[in-house]
Amino acid sequence: MEGRLTTAVIDAVYGTPANGMLVDLFRLPGGQAERQHLKTIETDARGAVAAPLLGEDALLPATYELLFHVGRYFRAERTRRDEAPFLDVVPFRFTVADPNRAYHLVLLVSPWSYTAYRA
Repeated sequence: MEGRLTTAVIDAVYGTPANGMLVDLFRLPGGQAERQHLKTIETDARGAVAAPLLGEDALLPATYELLFHVGRYFRAERTRRDEAPFLDVVPFRFTVADPNRAYHLVLLVSPWSYTAYRA
């Protein structure tokens, strides 16, 4: 099986995919001090991205971090201008032990709370 990293975001307020969520991906090979920005993507109408964030030889055993820009999403798409979202950026830090496995990370989010898990 080819290893890959994918993600999806669900808007818990409306129960729909979070279209247009900005997500940054970092690799932290030696901890926070060695944080390497790998890419910035935006979710599509399915709340996901068309291709894996990392696949083939790019997924290495390491610690990674996804930063979900939920405040930007809810300000732009969902909340009234006089309601600032409580959450701004949601970090999801995880470790890839076996780069030959699939890692699908899901964020279920509202302006006030979130749940993150590996599916």
